[in-house]
Amino acid sequence: MPNNFNITSGFNSLDSVHKMKEAGATELYGGFLPKELDKKWPISFNILNRRGEDANFSDWTEFEKAVNQARKYNLPVFATFNGLYIEKQYKYILNLINKVSSLKGIKGIIVNDIALLILLKEQKYKKEIAISTGGTTFNADTVRFYKSFGAKRIILDRQLSIEDIVNIIKADDSLHYEIFGFGGSCFFIDGFCSFFHCSEKLNYKDKIIKTYNTKQFDTGCNLVLSNIKNCKDYYKQKYKLNGNKFINNFYHSCNLCNLYDLQDFKNISLKIVNRKNTTQSFVTVVKLACDKLKEKIMKKQYINYCKKILKENNIFECKEKHCYFK
Repeated sequence: MPNNFNITSGFNSLDSVHKMKEAGATELYGGFLPKELDKKWPISFNILNRRGEDANFSDWTEFEKAVNQARKYNLPVFATFNGLYIEKQYKYILNLINKVSSLKGIKGIIVNDIALLILLKEQKYKKEIAISTGGTTFNADTVRFYKSFGAKRIILDRQLSIEDIVNIIKADDSLHYEIFGFGGSCFFIDGFCSFFHCSEKLNYKDKIIKTYNTKQFDTGCNLVLSNIKNCKDYYKQKYKLNGNKFINNFYHSCNLCNLYDLQDFKNISLKIVNRKNTTQSFVTVVKLACDKLKEKIMKKQYINYCKKILKENNIFECKEKHCYFK
């Protein structure tokens, strides 16, 4: 029986809950950061949540309504607490986790801070703990490490190969694994990246700091992108690298074709990257690709189908350069 993959999508408004459900999502993830936090710990200097400012809920009433609506739709919600914290922040973060986790619609939290994991274990946190891609899980030993802290779900890094993913899951299939299904690509490793991980205007002491452009990349990524554009010949000569292809990998990437080789696993969720941008069309094509696997078609036919739905949904015309997990 083929796996009917879970599809987990980001959300940041009450309205988006219905949209993601209609598109085919089976799980949601999102963040809640109260407005007063920006005064205490401005996001531009101390990131408490890697989803960024505008991608999070800031009003508790709206967040509570959205989670309750998701529960009515039978959409479990994971709340993101995937920053790296300083000592004086832990008490506040733990209180915030307890407040968010009191909602019945919250299935668990997404974390990667080791000290926070220790504190959650000491407090015997009751709901599920998922390890963020910022946790840099590249092998089965790392999975065992996080499992010792009570983790039930591991979000695997986008830099892994399909062979890596298969080996990790086979080593311990008691956990649930989340892999990237669709969204923004990046050749950096999330857990080792210190660039701004957000795509909005930052308001610090009434001064607007722009961290995005029309392609919604943050400041750090734009520095690298500009360098590559201006030095294509250098990159090609030194690294045997096609500058245009390198740049294209900054834009949307998908994992549709690879699902064919993962369809026998029953414990995989497909992560749809969402911060500020809408993911409705992304969820739609992932759902279509998952449903197609139920027909038990040949791999070549399946790949052609995936290319077809990407084009029909006006996402991009696949030229086999937008792939995760190469």
